[in-house]
Amino acid sequence: MAHPAPNESRDSARESAVAEVTPRGAQHAADLAALTTRDDFLLELGEVLGGRASVHPADSLDVAIGHLEGARGRQILAIDARETGDVRANVERAAERVGTAKILVFTETDTEKTVAAAVKGTRVFAVLPLPMEPGKTSAVIEAALSDDGEQSSPRQSLRPAPRRALPERASPQTPTTDGARSEASSGGHGKLIAVTLGVLVLALGAGALWWLTHTRPAHLAPARPETVAANKYAALSRPKVDTSIVRGRVSDLLIKASQAMFERHFTAPKGANALVYYRSVLAVDPNNAEARNGLQRVANVLISRFGVDLSRDQYAGASLALATLQLAEPSNTHVGPFRIQLATALVEHAFSSKGKLGAAPALIARAARWGVPTAQIESWQQQLTTLRHGARVKVLAQSVNTRIAAGRLTGAHSAESALAKLRVFAPQAAATGAAAQALIGALIGQAQQAGLAGHAGEQNQWLNAARLAGATAQQIDSVRHQVARVQTHTAEAQLRQLLARARARLASGALVAPAHDSAAYYLSVIDASHPDPAQRAGADVLRDQLVTALLTQAESATRTGQRALAREDLAAARRWGASPAALAAAAQTVRPAAAPTAAQLAEVAGQLRRTHYVAPAYPSRALAGGLSGEVTVQYIVDAQGRTRQLQVINSRPGAIFNRAALQAIRQWRYTRPKFRGQPVNVPVRTEIRFVLPN
Repeated sequence: MAHPAPNESRDSARESAVAEVTPRGAQHAADLAALTTRDDFLLELGEVLGGRASVHPADSLDVAIGHLEGARGRQILAIDARETGDVRANVERAAERVGTAKILVFTETDTEKTVAAAVKGTRVFAVLPLPMEPGKTSAVIEAALSDDGEQSSPRQSLRPAPRRALPERASPQTPTTDGARSEASSGGHGKLIAVTLGVLVLALGAGALWWLTHTRPAHLAPARPETVAANKYAALSRPKVDTSIVRGRVSDLLIKASQAMFERHFTAPKGANALVYYRSVLAVDPNNAEARNGLQRVANVLISRFGVDLSRDQYAGASLALATLQLAEPSNTHVGPFRIQLATALVEHAFSSKGKLGAAPALIARAARWGVPTAQIESWQQQLTTLRHGARVKVLAQSVNTRIAAGRLTGAHSAESALAKLRVFAPQAAATGAAAQALIGALIGQAQQAGLAGHAGEQNQWLNAARLAGATAQQIDSVRHQVARVQTHTAEAQLRQLLARARARLASGALVAPAHDSAAYYLSVIDASHPDPAQRAGADVLRDQLVTALLTQAESATRTGQRALAREDLAAARRWGASPAALAAAAQTVRPAAAPTAAQLAEVAGQLRRTHYVAPAYPSRALAGGLSGEVTVQYIVDAQGRTRQLQVINSRPGAIFNRAALQAIRQWRYTRPKFRGQPVNVPVRTEIRFVLPN
C-alpha cells in the first residue's frame, strides 16, 4: 500500500471528506456549461444539481465549448433551446468538438416533442422539459455523471453503483494468522467487524433499491417523480479515514505512536500517525493497556476537533473527526450526540445555503437514522416542503420578470403565460401578487404609449390584456384619462405652433406657395387636425387675413400686366372663403382687354428692335451665274421675340434666293413685343436684297 508523504496536512484529509456533506454525484468532479442568458434557468439548474457539478454560464456556443475543452472531469453541456436558433446544429457542433460531453437540451413542455424530433439521430443525451421537473432532471443528470460510455441514453446510463470494498484490516505484509487471531480475540474489534458487516448489508440494500428504482421498465417505474428525487441522494459518501494497519513489533509501534503523539500527528499523515500505530498494536495485542490509553487520548483530540470545526461551520472537518472517532473508539459516548449535532447542522445549512436544498432530503433521512427525534424530523420535512414551494414560486416569479424585461408580455411563452402558471401554483403568494402588478404595469405602459401615438385600437388591446392580468377598472380609467389629458395638451401646443407659422408666412407674403410652407398650408393642417370650431377661433382670423392678402395681390398683379397670376390669386381667395362682392370687384380689374387692331400691331412692330442678326448667305449658283435679286418675306415675331410662320411674298429672279433668305430670318431675335403691358404676337414684313460684290 502506498502512503502519502509524512508532511501531508490535516486540511488535505478534510478535503477528502467533502463528499460527506454533498450529494453522491459530487464525487465526479464534473463541469457543466450552461448555454443560456436566463437567470431563472440557472437558478433551477443550480437547485437540481445540488453541488454535484460546477456551473459555467455561457451566452454563446463557442464560450460553452471553451469551458468544456478546458475541463478535466466529466463534462455536461446544457442547452436552453428557447434561446437557440438551430438546436440540431448546435448539438452536432458541440458533439464534434467535445465528443466526451453529455449534451442535455432543455425546452418548454409544449415544444418538447418538436425539439426531440429535431435532434433525433444526434448524440444528444436527453431532452428535458421547462420548467424543470426536479426528480426527472436530477435522475438524468445523475445518469450523465455516472455514465462511462462515449454517449448513451439516460436509461442506459442508469445502472447500479458498484459495491464498496470493505476497509483494509491489514497490509499485505501482515501475517494473516496474526491478524485473524487478534481480531477474533478482541471484543472491540469484533464490534468493528459487526459494524462493517452491517454497513455492507445496508450498502447492498441501497444498491438493490437503486437498481430497482432506476433500471426497471418504464411501466414499472414509480409514478411520483419525488421518489426518484429522494433516491438520488439515498447514499451519502462517508469521509475517507485512515484504516491502515502496519506491521511491526509492539514495542516499536508504541515508540512510533508516542513520537507521533509528541509531534501532534494524531490522525495524519496517512499510514504514519498515532491512530494507526495504536490500532496496529491492538491488532497484535488486543489487551495492550498503553495502546488503549493512547486511543483514548486520540479520541479526546478528535472530540475537541469536532467541536471546533462544528462551531466554525467546517462540516467536512467535523464529519471527518466524527468518522475517525468512531474508528478510534466505536463505543465512545460522544458518538451518538455528535451524530445528532452534525446531522442538525448539515440540515440547517442545506436549508439556509443557496443551491444546497437538493441535498436536504438525504440529510434528513440520515438524521433520522442517526437518532434525531421524530418531531424534529417532521418539522424539517415541513420546512423542506415550504422551502421547495418558495423556491419554485421564486423561479416562476423570476420567469415573469425576465419575460417582462425582454418585452414578451403576451402570447405564447410570455410573461402572461408564466403568470398563469404562477397563479395556479401559488395563488396567494406575495411573489404572485408582485409579479402580477409588474405585468399590469408593463401592459399599462404599452397602452399609454399606443394612446399617445394616436393608435386607439392598439391602446384598447393592451388595456384588455391588462384587465385580464388583473388590472382594476380604476386603473384602466386612469390610463384613459391620462392619455386624453396629454393628447389635449399636445393638440393645444400643436395648434399654437401652427398658428404662429401661419402668421409668419402671411407677414412674409408666402400666401399659397411653397406648397408645404405657406400660410394656406398651415391653415389647411389646422382645419384637418382641429375640427372643433371652438379651437379654430385664431385660425378664422388668419383665414380672413389670407383672403384680403390674396385679393390685394391679385389687384397688384393686374396693374403690372400679370393677369394670369391675378386670376390664380382670385381662385385661391374664392377657396378660402372670399365674399362674392369682393370677388366681383376684383374680377373687374383682371378682365381681359380687347384685342389690338392691325394698326396698333403695326405700331408695336415699328417699335421692335432686332437683338440678334444673321446675314443671309449668297447662293453659289447665283454667284457663279452673276445674278442679283431680292426676296420679300412676311413672318410673326412672337411674345418671346422669335420669328415664326415665315412666308415668301415676292422674289426675283425666280426662287433662287428664297432658301438663303428664310434660313437667315429664322435665326433673327427681337425684343419681346408688348401691347399695354401684355405680350403679343406682331406681323412683320422684310425685304432682303442680294447684290453681286464688285
